[in-house]
Amino acid sequence: MNTLEKQEGVYYTQNIDNLPIEERVFFREGKGMSATSNNYRVATPQELNAWELLKKEQEQLLKC
Repeated sequence: MNTLEKQEGVYYTQNIDNLPIEERVFFREGKGMSATSNNYRVATPQELNAWELLKKEQEQLLKC
């Protein structure tokens, strides 16, 4: 079984180019057959910022 170990301040995301932020998943650690650097990589600061903005926008929509 493969693992992506939890590291302070690190999130992982899919290793797919041009995947929209709305379709990405972010997680801190993972275990399983697909938990490899072929499938996942460390998320960039830009991706994390875009993800935070998306979450705030979604929260605002839910409040309406």
